[in-house]
Amino acid sequence: MKTLIKGTLISPISKEEVLFLDPGYIVINNEGKIDEIYSREPDGQYPEVFDFSDKLICPGFVDIHNHLPQFTISGLYRGNLLEWLNNIVFPTEERFANAEIAEKYAREFFQAVLRNGTTTTVSYVTIHKKATDKAFEQAEKVGIRAFLGNVLMDQKAPEYLTKNSAQLLEDSEEIVKKWDGMDKGRLHYVLTPRFALSCSFDLLEGIGKLAQKYDLYIQSHLAESKAELEMVSKIYSDFENYTDIYMKAGLLTEKTIMAHCIYLNPDEIDTLNRTGTKISHCPSSNRFLQSGIMPFRKLEKAELSIGLGSDVGAGYSLSMFSEMREAIESSKMIKFLHPEKEYSPLSSIEAFYLATLGGAKALSLEDEIGSLDVGKSADFSVIDYQKLNPCNEDFFNEPENIIARMIYGGAEKYIEKVFIRGKEVFRTE
Repeated sequence: MKTLIKGTLISPISKEEVLFLDPGYIVINNEGKIDEIYSREPDGQYPEVFDFSDKLICPGFVDIHNHLPQFTISGLYRGNLLEWLNNIVFPTEERFANAEIAEKYAREFFQAVLRNGTTTTVSYVTIHKKATDKAFEQAEKVGIRAFLGNVLMDQKAPEYLTKNSAQLLEDSEEIVKKWDGMDKGRLHYVLTPRFALSCSFDLLEGIGKLAQKYDLYIQSHLAESKAELEMVSKIYSDFENYTDIYMKAGLLTEKTIMAHCIYLNPDEIDTLNRTGTKISHCPSSNRFLQSGIMPFRKLEKAELSIGLGSDVGAGYSLSMFSEMREAIESSKMIKFLHPEKEYSPLSSIEAFYLATLGGAKALSLEDEIGSLDVGKSADFSVIDYQKLNPCNEDFFNEPENIIARMIYGGAEKYIEKVFIRGKEVFRTE
């Protein structure tokens, strides 16, 4: 049975170009994939038709870095990164030892993610195996595409959030066997060492071996703050740099996502490039914790694959429109702070790309998600764009300006429906 979707289609083609069809038509097959895209109404009968003639249809967003347990502490500020972790984050994550609390948080978190038009999320849970299991259960139930991992820490963290490395690796392997690749790859397990500070090298090496054994994704933090770098250099003084620790532990692969990457030297950038490691740009979090500004153009020039991460809860919103806005504005600040350098701030189309195809490429899933294309999964949101243009003016309605209006007008407020694999998974009340 095929489904026909009608609406105004907007979707990334590249960092500089978007597909724009008004009207546009999407034909979805019974496997939830896009069979055809038309600029005029196709012939034939369709058992199910969704007419969104006055709405905008946008590909589902891909948030490649956030923290599920920190969902309810967004905006709670306590100093720099390390102070914030100790005073706000760790006490919050301790509560996830209670399976009922973990289940409730996961349920609310995934609903909020979908409400913001994000159809793919890459999320940290907590150290608790049961909490991670509950997160997978809720992700399975709501239909979201989720990449989840229990946080791995065996040092430099409160005792209630650490375990010995052997137990952590055993927990991870059990979760892998139960959840990784479930529902035809909609759910994936991600090995999640929090950062080098909280992990012994034995644990990092064990994670690297487990990733190789099961061909797993890996996520962690890298070079987020200067205070963090200073502590890492003291604990891991025998290594050339921060990135070298992960490299020698076997953690840098084409399925690895490193968040932040603000303070990388040329050798580290080269290492990430050679290993195919991906980067999550988290501009709102970087500003909130006063960590710094990621040098986007520098990393882009090095041909690194970059996507966007909301990084909730240091990031204060699950909205990828908000994160796109922060990415553009932070790039303007680099130009302002370094007027002597040739630097081009991000355009709205580039930011849109990062939140869609850029994230898909970071997961090596650009052939499956990230844009409205034939053969890809029908993951998309339906947006009442007219509320961003209440006078229905017919000027400044080029695709770039439509995207800019959505980014700066807070279009997440006007998302009415969200589909994953062609099935409605969220609608506004």
